[in-house]
Amino acid sequence: MGIVLWAVVGVLFALLPLVHWLLRARSAPLRAAVAAALVLWLALTLVVAFDQLQVRSEAELYLLYTPLAELLVLAGLWLDRRLAGPRTGRPAGWPRAAGIAFRVQLGLVLVLTPLAVLVAFHEADLPAPKAVPKPPPGYTVLHTGEDCGNGSGANCWRTLYLAGPPGVPTEEAADRLGPRRRCEANGWLLDRRDLCTEVSTEGATIVYRVLLGGDL
Repeated sequence: MGIVLWAVVGVLFALLPLVHWLLRARSAPLRAAVAAALVLWLALTLVVAFDQLQVRSEAELYLLYTPLAELLVLAGLWLDRRLAGPRTGRPAGWPRAAGIAFRVQLGLVLVLTPLAVLVAFHEADLPAPKAVPKPPPGYTVLHTGEDCGNGSGANCWRTLYLAGPPGVPTEEAADRLGPRRRCEANGWLLDRRDLCTEVSTEGATIVYRVLLGGDL
């Protein structure tokens, strides 16, 4: 019962920017355009949540969903006022209730999002499965692994153990996979943890490892 209740609350929370916009917008073309953008943004988040699409930093997408949706609504309301002119009266009924809920949501997001970012993107975590690419043709996956280290500066990693193409020396096959080490930010905006790729060899085996560290 508790899970169902929280799921309902989560859906209502996610839909609030769209509902508020539909109840307050007056310019029909603008109303449709912003609503379409909000629906597409929500659809993308749901597709990722139901594992129909993998992104490198799912947590970042979830944390950005509400602030960006609210920012879009606020920009739309400002433009709506420019197009339709000032309102002649205060909203009542459902528009007023949605407006109050929207302002409460905005206040919560302004306070809680920075805290959530500190919690979610401070510690090391396993890289997303999408961060580990499929080996090129000719390479064979022998087995896979995952683990996390301990202590300051720890990393978590996913590992592919590969056999190179037949007839190609192991070191040369490893070099063909790209730089032996490279790093980039794990997310787009909020998740600045280092996502690193390391390629090494153990005898005749190529070790392709993707590591995600904490933001210390």
